[in-house]
Amino acid sequence: MMNEYDVVVVGGGPAGVSAAKAAAMNNVSVLLLEKHPTIMANKPCGEACSKETLVTAGVKPSPRIVMHEAYALVYSPSMIEVKIPQIGYNINKSFFIQEIAAQAAEYGADIHVREEVTGVVRENSKLLVKTNRDTYKAKVVIGADGYNSTVARSLGVTERPEPIPTVQYIMANCRLKNSDAVRFYLGNKIAPGGYAWIFPRTEKLAEVGIGVRGAVAKDYLDAFVKLFSDELGNAKIIDYRGAPVPIGGAVSESVFDGAMLIGDAAGHVIPLTGAGIHSSVSAGLAAGKVAANAVQEGDTSKRRLSEFYKLYEPWLNRIKKSLRAMRAVEKLTDEELDTLAKIFQADDILDLANGMDIGRVAKKLLSHPVLAVKLARQLL
Repeated sequence: MMNEYDVVVVGGGPAGVSAAKAAAMNNVSVLLLEKHPTIMANKPCGEACSKETLVTAGVKPSPRIVMHEAYALVYSPSMIEVKIPQIGYNINKSFFIQEIAAQAAEYGADIHVREEVTGVVRENSKLLVKTNRDTYKAKVVIGADGYNSTVARSLGVTERPEPIPTVQYIMANCRLKNSDAVRFYLGNKIAPGGYAWIFPRTEKLAEVGIGVRGAVAKDYLDAFVKLFSDELGNAKIIDYRGAPVPIGGAVSESVFDGAMLIGDAAGHVIPLTGAGIHSSVSAGLAAGKVAANAVQEGDTSKRRLSEFYKLYEPWLNRIKKSLRAMRAVEKLTDEELDTLAKIFQADDILDLANGMDIGRVAKKLLSHPVLAVKLARQLL
């Protein structure tokens, strides 16, 4: 007999493991499918997040998961420094994801690794999830399988948010001047249409990455490494990965009859920063809860599953605001970015980057002759 589950989750990233956990918590049968041999951080990611991320995920900040606490430093093209003193975490993202997966398993979710989904097709009121090993019937399918989502393609979804190519090295034998700060670097010469970063793991180990648009990311990353030859000149690359990150905002529709898309598959990423851990965990928890409740009520229609939008609305609003901010900031010259760095304080950067109170930030810029036109009015 064909295996049958109430909810099948495709993809074992932050969104997928969170969806599996939330659904299993609500007493339905759950299968989580991951194509890689291990549930881990398979795509490049600056592994920094807010303390609230772990609270949302229900994960304790144990030494195994939190490598260390960190504040942030943001640099303009002329290396004007803005310090953001709020303390966050540098985490081991693989251990973080695995902890949520372990919680899902404790609640009864089945987990299959090295099993790639090849397609999803409808059969009456259920969906058939076909993999390289088997076929499963599901009442609800949650696609958390990344930017190039097989689930989305199978559902006929052609809309995908604008991506930014990202490349990251993990470098060993670094001579970091500051191992307590995550650093962000802006500028059209350093990272056109994006930014570069240095996130320390230890004094001698760091994540060094870049996201750019309209250019070859690796070329800019190599140039960025040379720019910091005093810290990275003798370092060796021990991990090299690249992936597209969807920064064009959430897709217009991510809920269908019997199916939902979450995480990168749905554009659940904060556009201006490319951050997606917290937003993806939140999307997974909301989707898993809605799917389980819908199954128990015997109604897995698009109308019923659309409750997801209501639960996830605060994040959708943040994504929209951050996208508006990104569209305005990407038009600024390096000189204007330097001016912004002289005007902005930590709260201004946090609100703008995270899609929070961008109206307050805009009003602060209204008195500036250039930024009022190029930034403030677009934010308002």
